[in-house]
Amino acid sequence: MTSALQSSFRFAPFFTAQALGVPPSLAPKVDAVLETLGDRAAARDRDGGSLAKELRALAELGVTSARLATAQGGLGWSYAQNVDLLIALARADSSAAQSLRSHFLYVEHLVRHPELPGNAFGVAEVAGGKLFASATTEIGPVAVGAVGTTVAPDGQGRLRLNGSKFYTTGAGYADWVNVFAADTEGTHILATVAREDQGVTVVDDWDGVGQRLTMSGTMQFEQVLVDPARVRPRARSEDTPSGLQDAMAQLTHLATLTGIAIRAFEDAAAWLHGRKRHFSHAAASVPADDPLVQEQVGRLEAVAGTALLAVRSAALQLQTPRDNALGDPYADGHRAVTQLQVVLPALVLDATQALFDIGGGSMVVAARGLDRHWRNARTLASHNPSPQKARVLGHEALNGVPLPTIWYAGTAAGAPANAAAPAPTLAVESQP
Repeated sequence: MTSALQSSFRFAPFFTAQALGVPPSLAPKVDAVLETLGDRAAARDRDGGSLAKELRALAELGVTSARLATAQGGLGWSYAQNVDLLIALARADSSAAQSLRSHFLYVEHLVRHPELPGNAFGVAEVAGGKLFASATTEIGPVAVGAVGTTVAPDGQGRLRLNGSKFYTTGAGYADWVNVFAADTEGTHILATVAREDQGVTVVDDWDGVGQRLTMSGTMQFEQVLVDPARVRPRARSEDTPSGLQDAMAQLTHLATLTGIAIRAFEDAAAWLHGRKRHFSHAAASVPADDPLVQEQVGRLEAVAGTALLAVRSAALQLQTPRDNALGDPYADGHRAVTQLQVVLPALVLDATQALFDIGGGSMVVAARGLDRHWRNARTLASHNPSPQKARVLGHEALNGVPLPTIWYAGTAAGAPANAAAPAPTLAVESQP
């Protein structure tokens, strides 16, 4: 039986486990997980379910720790290899890639800041197959850059975490959650707690039109006991302004959009393969010989291929620091990612809508789930609306105002439009 991920000779060779860099002894098992994700994606999107089994399998096979150095228990993958992995996951099921977004960003933080307090613990846990997520964003009347979640001593001298978060992508699948909070002095801190700790509640109330299995809803923390060793403020080594963190956070969305574009093309081509039913007024008797259908499929392939080349190029720019006039070695890569955020979502959204023009009413049958590609792409693109990205690019070009190094959402706090809010490490969610 042909897997859903083996339907196209164009892209399939790029995303076998061995091509990604998985050791030959483990590659068949990783391929099997990716194929299972791909084969079940449409049904899960339609009927609901969980990605826990597959994500746990990837962690146990060392895929989620591959970016760590070999001496740390990883595979020593480059950043660009990890971006390829994200595309491969999104090609299988975009909810899988999105669910691991915070985990991979945290691993990148561990790789780039191994000297920071607490990171040895993180490295050991990731290498041991544990998954991390982030709880950063608060909804409601919270000022931009502010935080209502707190870590404070209780009456017995122990630290307790209290508060609520939303957009906690992947938290329901994680072992550990990095929570953005404030201490009693208002200092922004990160507290790492186990998802199964007493007082931690994961509410699967995400009801977006897409990315339905990402567990992106509410997390509640009520008197959660916090180990002081798992709490840290922003470190001085992170104080140098850089667009790297924002660029990596946003490139994960673009990598996921790329995987969606590839899968949309492959699903369209697979649907047409051997199909005889066509329209009486068409230019050919079968769809595959119809010039209009050929053009539509060619455009789908062009968007997918262009997205793949562009995201890979941006990943290489972020992987290799370079000197520039701004003094930020990642400024060029950050700009490249921001430029892609203006252009790429529109291309993918157009492609995932246009794929329906290759056929008739049978393409909208719910069981086929072809609509999920547009819904998932629309949901991802909504997290960081392209007009906002285009504006800051224009502001930089015309007035020399640097691109924001981090994006927040919240109510207006009366600050100037370009004022910089204090930035927490690992603040990887910027949804409104």
